[in-house]
Amino acid sequence: MKIALISDTHDNTPAIVWIIEYLNTHNISIALHAGDLINPGILHRFHEHYSGHLHFILGNNDGERVGLTNRANGYENMTCYGDTMLLDLEGKSIFMHHFSDMSERVAEAQKYDLCIGGHDHLYRIKEFGKTLFINPGNTVTKDKWLPQEPDKESSFVLLDLETFEHERVVLPEST
Repeated sequence: MKIALISDTHDNTPAIVWIIEYLNTHNISIALHAGDLINPGILHRFHEHYSGHLHFILGNNDGERVGLTNRANGYENMTCYGDTMLLDLEGKSIFMHHFSDMSERVAEAQKYDLCIGGHDHLYRIKEFGKTLFINPGNTVTKDKWLPQEPDKESSFVLLDLETFEHERVVLPEST
C-alpha cells in the first residue's frame, strides 16, 4: 500500500487542489499531513474532493486549533491527532510530529518503523537502523520574495508501506 506524506501546505490552495487530484488519480487512499495546514477551510477540500482518508497533526502555525479539530471530527474521512500522531498502519508503527528535530530524535531511538516531521521545509530522508525518518518538504505559497532556499520547491512523498520505497513528488511551479 502506498501512502502520501505531506507537510507545511500553509494554506496554499492551488497546491492542495493539485495534490488531492494527484492522490485520487494514483489511488492513494491514505494521506498523512505533518501540520501547518493553517486554514480549517482546507479540510473541507479534503473532505469534499479526496477519495481517501486524511490523518493530520497540528503545527506551530495552525492557530485555529479548535477549528481544525472540530472540523476534522465532523468528517468521516479525516482524523486529527493534536500535536503527535501514533498510528499502526498495515503492520507498521508510525510516529508523526510537526517538528522534524523531535521526530528525528524519536527515529534515532528506533522504537517506530516510520517517523515523519516537517516545520523546517527541508525535504530529507534518513535511516536509523529499522526506522525511516522522512520530512516530505513543503508546499507553501510561492512568491519571488521568499528568502528561504527550502521554499523554492514544493513537494510531498509517496511511500510504499511494505517495502519503504519512496518517491518525492515535486509540484509544478505554477502551484
